[in-house]
Amino acid sequence: WNLEEGPDFKDAEILLEGKGIIKGDVEIHVCSGDWARHGHSKQKEYENVCLHVFMWNDRKDKYITIKNHQIPQLELHGYLKYELDKLVDMIDIEHYPHTGSANAGPCQKRLDIISHDDKWIGQFLDYAGDERVLIKADRIEKQLKLRTFEQVLYEAILESLGYKNNKEQFKRLGTLVTINEIKRLIPSDVSVDERSRKIQALLFGMSGLLPSQRPKYKSVKEKHALEYIADIELLWSEIRDDIKKNPMDGESWSFKYSRPGNYPTRRIAAISRLLAENYETGIFRVILRSLEKVDKNKSDLYQTTTIIKNIESLFLELYDSHWSYYYTFGGRRLKKRGRLIGKERASVMLINIIIPVLLVFARKKDNTELEERLFKVYKQHSRLSPNNITRFMGYRILGKDSQEGSVVNSARRQQGLLQIFKDFCESDDIACEKCVLLRSINSRQNK
Repeated sequence: WNLEEGPDFKDAEILLEGKGIIKGDVEIHVCSGDWARHGHSKQKEYENVCLHVFMWNDRKDKYITIKNHQIPQLELHGYLKYELDKLVDMIDIEHYPHTGSANAGPCQKRLDIISHDDKWIGQFLDYAGDERVLIKADRIEKQLKLRTFEQVLYEAILESLGYKNNKEQFKRLGTLVTINEIKRLIPSDVSVDERSRKIQALLFGMSGLLPSQRPKYKSVKEKHALEYIADIELLWSEIRDDIKKNPMDGESWSFKYSRPGNYPTRRIAAISRLLAENYETGIFRVILRSLEKVDKNKSDLYQTTTIIKNIESLFLELYDSHWSYYYTFGGRRLKKRGRLIGKERASVMLINIIIPVLLVFARKKDNTELEERLFKVYKQHSRLSPNNITRFMGYRILGKDSQEGSVVNSARRQQGLLQIFKDFCESDDIACEKCVLLRSINSRQNK
């Protein structure tokens, strides 16, 4: 992915029918006519392009010509599996392969002219961060037309546990095994440990990840693992006939490029334990209680900090007698017991999932007190670990030598960076001159 001037991708290799392997660069556009509109035929940086890719062919040309060479084109629209609005929702911009640095944008250059005003920039990022939550809340509200709050929250947590490599797989699992299905198949009059094991059997079986479902699975020799596998396979066999849907293909799950703690097996164990521990009340109601039960005699800061701690502890205190010591069915046993969900993932779920879901609930119930508490949690939450986009945007807006941490000092402001990127910086259609941030800077400069 080329982050400098020139074609979008460098040094590609393409197998072209009749010509074999072709090497060169790839340029991406929305419409085929953007090639001419952007003047690429006259730019030296584009002389090595070997493929032009776009969504729609508005000029109906089969080729573009560079130095008398015909370059093939590819129109994507006819090959899309989903509608565009669904694809947009599926894109996780936080995992774009941007480097940790970027060239200064026009916004940074003009900020230098009027001198950095950290307070003003911070407020702008706050507004952008609020916009991001509202957009997420709007998407959740649409989902509620067909689902309950408990189901929506459950699916969102699953998706988040999938991280970037198994996001779609976990979404699929959440629709295959719904909360209602779990309630129907898993008894409530058993211990939490037994209930968790039964939910694991259900989710592992429907995900297709059980050893018996994977032909390529290597045999296990370790004693504890063998005992667990025998137990979980037996539990699955006992409930399999009560399920009408077919399990997923176990080979569709990705274990590559993931940290062991993010493996789908470990994540399924985590959601199983979370469901088992909050079985009677439900995850949604338990979280709602954490927001409603606060000591009003304490300061706002104490109340908010307590809410954050109580909600995140629901995820941080998940342990399992087996999976706290293993990452996979046949892996090596760990020496120390580990959490099933770490601090960073718990914080991400609070910011990206729990706050938007509860915000929709608060507004539907006209509960202004709950909405205010959610806002305080969002405002107060410390910033998360930076990702590619927040680093990229920090450099682009604030500069490499700026004290970025003093401005982007909260999760809310990090969300603001992500929203500005999504609305303006990632788009070829919207020039910097149309960016709300740049326009605001210009207004201050002209005063």
